[in-house]
Amino acid sequence: MVPKIRLLLLVFSILVVGTLNTLSYKVLYTVYSQKYAYFVSNGINVLYVVFGGFLLYPRMYCNRSGRVPDELRNQPQKKFIVMSFLDASGTFLSAMGSVKTPGYLQTILNQTLIPMIMLTSFFALGTRFSPLQISGASLIIFGALVSSFDSLLNPSNVAANSSFKISVIFYLCSNLPYALSAVYKEVAFKNQKTDVMYLTQQVSIYQMLVGFAMLPLTSIPGVASEEGIPVAEAATTLDDGLLCYLQLPHSGCAHKPTFVLLTGYCLLNFIYNTLGLYLTKAASSTVNAITSSLLLPITTLAFTLPILGKFREDIKRETLMGLTIIIVGFLLYQYGSSSESSRKKSKVSVVEEDSLTLLDKDDGRRSKNRLSPINSPAPIASFQERIVGIKIKHGSKEVLGFNGCVGGGGGYAGGVYGSLDGRFGEFKRVQSFDSFSTSI
Repeated sequence: MVPKIRLLLLVFSILVVGTLNTLSYKVLYTVYSQKYAYFVSNGINVLYVVFGGFLLYPRMYCNRSGRVPDELRNQPQKKFIVMSFLDASGTFLSAMGSVKTPGYLQTILNQTLIPMIMLTSFFALGTRFSPLQISGASLIIFGALVSSFDSLLNPSNVAANSSFKISVIFYLCSNLPYALSAVYKEVAFKNQKTDVMYLTQQVSIYQMLVGFAMLPLTSIPGVASEEGIPVAEAATTLDDGLLCYLQLPHSGCAHKPTFVLLTGYCLLNFIYNTLGLYLTKAASSTVNAITSSLLLPITTLAFTLPILGKFREDIKRETLMGLTIIIVGFLLYQYGSSSESSRKKSKVSVVEEDSLTLLDKDDGRRSKNRLSPINSPAPIASFQERIVGIKIKHGSKEVLGFNGCVGGGGGYAGGVYGSLDGRFGEFKRVQSFDSFSTSI
């Protein structure tokens, strides 16, 4: 197959799977309803531990080349606990807001993760950004405000009630712990050799535990319901949610596709992020930027498709205006990032530049900024974080490398080992990248 055709198919696959991923996330929470939103957030955590373990542990114990660096194994567990707390907080907030926040608005609000990461990295790491990057981030914020203005402030809008507003606020605020998590990961593992699959799995395990520990928060009025859910009753909803997931008789979900939706969403998310990382490896930063730029309007407008039936949403003129502003802001930010990258590259020697290369490619193309979490718009809310190829964001969306004896001794060749360098998602001296994936 001609490489260009393969690349086009890869881009097309990402657009299709990414759109399905976005739609399935919203449909998932809508079908389960606000009653089981907390169960769904924890169910996703549990399934990711299962899926991540299936990929990691065979590689660790069945393939010598998949050995996790001792430096990473000996990391203080408190680092993983802090990361899991921040990621779990983001997951919890987004889950509490996902049911009543329209799907198209979720996609738009996700983009505010870019300026939030910029702010947190500025205050925590002293990261400096060019005027173009700042202008682009400002447009993203302005576009998000324009898109949500009518829904939040127009009294004639039936959806604009207090619970709806609270849901949108929860969903928007979920970006803050994701951004803080991204910064903490950078600080905690800066200049250290890391196996991102192992890192992600460790965080996922702790995140699962922290997620269950957040159960008392559902008793706060306005969080899981307008009145709040008593702790004892909230614990019961977890049991009922499991029955609903299994579609057992008398669960009220026997005729709902709850099992397929929850399990399928997690699988879709794995596939989506894996494709995104293949694109990061195979294509230039320009192709990656164009794909991300296309994905944003496609996923937003997909909610208007008649095929969605009762899940179809109407998008107003203000939303389209805000979407246009966000796309312009993202492109402006991308241009500023590319210019800044070119300027910095001109100041380093060939040897120094080589140390910043993400992938050892024969074509000589550099990938210094391809995995920067703030170089691409955040896809939809996913398990760990919302940005493909960093992780940085849940969305930990760090690059996951894996190999092993999955399927009876066969498996994947390769693995990702690298060290985080100064800025988000920049890997130094990646030794092998034959196959990869992410957790999302």
